[in-house]
Amino acid sequence: MDIKKKTIDELYELCEEIRERIIDVVSKNGGHLSSNLGVVELTVALHYVFNSPEDIILWDIGHQSYIHKILTGRDEKLYTIRKKGGLYPFSNPRESKHDHFIAGHAGNALSAGYGIAEANRDKKVIVVLGDASLSNGISLEAINNIGGASKNMIIIINDNEMSIGENVGALSKNLSNAMSSKFYNNLKFDVEKSLRRGIIGNKIANIIRRVEHAVRYFFHPGALFETLGFNYRGPIDGHNIQKLINVLKDTDKIKEPIVIHVKTQKGKGFKYAEKNKEKFHGIAPFDIETGEVTKGSCNSYSEVFGKKLCELAEQNENIIAITAAMINGTGLQSFFNRFSDRSYDVGIAEEHAVIFAGGLAIKGKKPVVSIYSTFLQRAYDPLIHDIAIQNLPVVFIVDRAGIVGEDGETHQGVFDISYISGIPNFTVTAPACKYDLEMLLEYSIKESKGPVSIRIPRDIAYNIDKTYSIQYGKWIELYKGEDMIILATGSMVKEILEIRDKLLENGINPTIVSAIFIKPLDYEYIAKNIVNKSKYKRIITLEEGILKGGFGSMLLEYLNDINLNMNIERIGIEDNFVEQGKRVEIMDEIGLRGDKLTARILGRRE
Repeated sequence: MDIKKKTIDELYELCEEIRERIIDVVSKNGGHLSSNLGVVELTVALHYVFNSPEDIILWDIGHQSYIHKILTGRDEKLYTIRKKGGLYPFSNPRESKHDHFIAGHAGNALSAGYGIAEANRDKKVIVVLGDASLSNGISLEAINNIGGASKNMIIIINDNEMSIGENVGALSKNLSNAMSSKFYNNLKFDVEKSLRRGIIGNKIANIIRRVEHAVRYFFHPGALFETLGFNYRGPIDGHNIQKLINVLKDTDKIKEPIVIHVKTQKGKGFKYAEKNKEKFHGIAPFDIETGEVTKGSCNSYSEVFGKKLCELAEQNENIIAITAAMINGTGLQSFFNRFSDRSYDVGIAEEHAVIFAGGLAIKGKKPVVSIYSTFLQRAYDPLIHDIAIQNLPVVFIVDRAGIVGEDGETHQGVFDISYISGIPNFTVTAPACKYDLEMLLEYSIKESKGPVSIRIPRDIAYNIDKTYSIQYGKWIELYKGEDMIILATGSMVKEILEIRDKLLENGINPTIVSAIFIKPLDYEYIAKNIVNKSKYKRIITLEEGILKGGFGSMLLEYLNDINLNMNIERIGIEDNFVEQGKRVEIMDEIGLRGDKLTARILGRRE
């Protein structure tokens, strides 16, 4: 879409058309609405001034890149976004030459942008990141490293909620406007160029720059960027296209890395998103007229966790809840409302969240850290260095474990069994139902002397119509059968129980076991029921996770260690990244539910 010949009024009309398009698509597909509605004018201005893909535009996280996709030839396919085989939910180089780096997790754009800028010093590299991403540790590391080194980088901070530094009164506002004006910057450039022609002039120019920095810092905290070697501009009204265009065009005269601070309204143009920014940040399909999401009466595992944690917190004042910018998503909103003095949202800072929990635990508190599986990956070192080595009793709720669905390959939570099970001192669990989750949470808080992970899927909480007790390290035999034993972890217990009747119809009556404890394995059960080779002709493991280093692999390793050469049929996720689609679609495709799972067990792979 060529927008460079449009007038300012026509650009505003285009922005309204884009907003309507995005609202319509997200209402049907779900997705990230508020963040995209807030950057419509900014994105239009970027594509008006710069020439993508020759000028390289990077989006941190990428959930705010829908407009970028529309303006770079993907408008007709926008209705496929987040669907199986459709547009990726985030930026992805495999999709378009206008996407230069993968963007799914926050914080990678500055580091990647610096690398791209150094490799292409004759190109403009524009990095757009949200204010929340700026607090991410990776972003701060990148800012410190970039400093004044990269001459061709433009960093745009989209400030839509958390100010980078509040303006101080009318004087500050006027000063910021003046320091962001074209006249000011042209004058500054011309005067400095003239002065630096001589030795004395250089000294005067340096003094003037130090004075300018001092005045900026006194009146506006954004000057912190100047002290780190950046040329700071802002705050700019992110919905004023003319102002944005002027500031972006003016960057040609600046020969040092630039930070442009843009103020936007998250959810702009859709009243429900403006009123409830967090709800509409990432949302399921909804009714445009009412803003309501269609939702059944059943509770998710996240909601079950949040309710149970509140009950336990009533009894134990040492319980503390920690999350990383996902209060609602992890089911903690009620806890945060009721126990605000024991609630911590640390922002997009998973490493900090884990180490912070360690500090609490070592002084007798009971921290419960709830983070999505895909984001907990970012805190792998603290899990080892700060929690496991000290054997601290921190409870980790590994939310969205397994197939997440529409958010695609950057968000599928399929690696946590592998990356946590390999850490000494960790107990790794996978509840199969609502009851399991409640009991494991209570046990972990009251009894555990070391770290525990409890993985829960993105699914409605399941109920098993059986009565049993939970003991540490013990599996639960749900059905006693013959010839075949199926050891299922977590969500896969539901899937195998739902096809049990089909297996019986085909003459297979398996023993079905809920392997609620992944680490440690139930060595006693293994000795009694699996080591005896004549008891079962087939042994099958089921897991909603990557097979390499997973539950089935752990069982194989153990049997090998005790010198038993046994064939274990492992069913899980192969050595591939899983792209987007509805969770049930993906589970079907990879053979983890329904008819395809039945066929695999019967030996008729499709």
